[in-house]
Amino acid sequence: MTTVIGLAPNQRGAAAVHLGSMLARSLADDVVVATIVPAPWPPNPHRMDAEYLAHREEAAQEALAVARTQIGPDLSVELVSHSARSVSSGLLDVARDRRATVVALGSSSTGLRGVVSLGGVAERVLHSADIPVTLAPRGFDTGRTNARISRITVAFGRADKDSDLLVTAARVAADIGATLRVACFAVRPLTAAAGSIEPSAEDLVVGEWATRLESDVRQALRADAGGAGAGVDVVVGRGGTWAAALSGVPWGRGEVLAVGTSSSAVSRFFLGSHASKIVRNSPVPVFLWPRAMPRA
Repeated sequence: MTTVIGLAPNQRGAAAVHLGSMLARSLADDVVVATIVPAPWPPNPHRMDAEYLAHREEAAQEALAVARTQIGPDLSVELVSHSARSVSSGLLDVARDRRATVVALGSSSTGLRGVVSLGGVAERVLHSADIPVTLAPRGFDTGRTNARISRITVAFGRADKDSDLLVTAARVAADIGATLRVACFAVRPLTAAAGSIEPSAEDLVVGEWATRLESDVRQALRADAGGAGAGVDVVVGRGGTWAAALSGVPWGRGEVLAVGTSSSAVSRFFLGSHASKIVRNSPVPVFLWPRAMPRA
C-alpha cells in the first residue's frame, strides 16, 4: 500500500507533503515522494537541453531533500525524481509503477490561501487517474509530524443517495479510527432570495430539505451491514455563496472532506457543478472518490 505525493520543486510542495504524510500514517501506507522533471519535446541535440535538464534535476533533488525533513521518521519514504513528457503523465507513471492507493497533490499557487484550488496539473491528473486523488488547500500544514486523519466528512447531495460513497467512507473511518460526519450544503444567492419569500418561509424550506437529506443519509448508511455509520452526525452549511455555506460548518484539525465524483466518457473523475464548487471552496483537504452506483 503506497501513497504517492506529487511534489512541485518549490514551496508549493509543502502542502502536498503534509497531506500525503497524514494520509499514509492513517492508512498504514508507505510513502513515495515524486517530483517530475519535464523532458524537452522534441529533444534538442544541442548542449542547451543538457544544461537545462541538469538544472531542473538539481532543483528536483533539493526539493526532495526538503520534503524528507517534513515527513516524520515513523514512515517508510522513497524519494523519486522522474523524467517525463509532462508533470501529470510523470506522476501517473510513478503511481502505476508503485501500485499507489492514492495520489496527494497541492493547490495552484494562484489560488486563495486556505482553500483548495485546482491547478493545471491537478486537472490533468484527475482526468487520467484510476485511483483516488486528494487535494490540499493552499498553505495546508498539519502543524505536527505525527498527524493522522481524525474525521472524515462526506459532502452529501442528491447524486449520492443511491451510491456507495457514504458506506465506503464509513468503513474507511472505522478502519483508521476516525469519526464520520455528513455535511449538506444549502446555497441560495441573496439576489435570488430577495423579494421572493419571507426569511421564515425560506428557513422552513431549507429545514424540510435538510430533513429529507438526513433521511436519505440514514437510509444509505443502513445498507452497511456492519453498522459502521451508526450515530453519524449530520450538519447543514447554509449561505448566499458556496464559500459562505462551507464556512458555516465547523472544521477541525485532521479533517478531510470526501466528495463523490462521476465517470464520463473521458474521465473517471468527473466533477458535477455542485461537487466542483464544494471542492473549490473547501478549507480542508479534499478526498475525491469515484461514485460506484449499485446495479439495478
